[in-house]
Amino acid sequence: MPDITALFYIAIMAFYLLHKNEEAKILAPVIGFAAIPLFSNDYWQWFQLSAALSVVVIVIEKEKAGYTGGGAVSAFAAFFIGALLVSIFIHATSSAVTSLNSTSFNFKHPLSYEWPRHIVILYAFAFVFALLGVLLNAHMLVAFYGALIIACLLAVLPHFCGSFLYGIALSVTIIVVTFAMAFIKKAQEEARFIFAYIGAGLMLVSSLVKYFS
Repeated sequence: MPDITALFYIAIMAFYLLHKNEEAKILAPVIGFAAIPLFSNDYWQWFQLSAALSVVVIVIEKEKAGYTGGGAVSAFAAFFIGALLVSIFIHATSSAVTSLNSTSFNFKHPLSYEWPRHIVILYAFAFVFALLGVLLNAHMLVAFYGALIIACLLAVLPHFCGSFLYGIALSVTIIVVTFAMAFIKKAQEEARFIFAYIGAGLMLVSSLVKYFS
């Protein structure tokens, strides 16, 4: 089967150049350039292309923003760097896991672990209310306390799952999806960053508590 990886890059760049929604057109290359190398047959070869195209997108945004848009361009650059670093981390972790002796480690499917009904309901509650806050563009005070409560809930729930790692992965996924939706909808900029920062911090604390317990 021919390698069609290059076609995905072409599709993302076409979307970026032709799409009118500024937030969506930036989000696509940020996520796409970080993800594509992970599914290719030569990670580092395609990662170099991702990094190069990320620079191209940043330069284009800089030219469009002019001298007054330095802050926004810096934020875009931070998003690209963060996404590429996450991509490297995932690749390194995947390579390490692959190199382990499969007879010594038994990796199970998420559904093979116990997921108590009340925990699943609380996860659904957190996700639905987080999305409602974004879609309804809740008042700043409500959004702030809602983000704080949901972030705390997502940090605690993994400790009651059959697998802590899959639980924390689900919590992180909910935070990332909610932040992406808020970014696209331009909803409560301050609240969404608070949610992301508090969520990331609490996930780290939750992991440390699990590690030392």
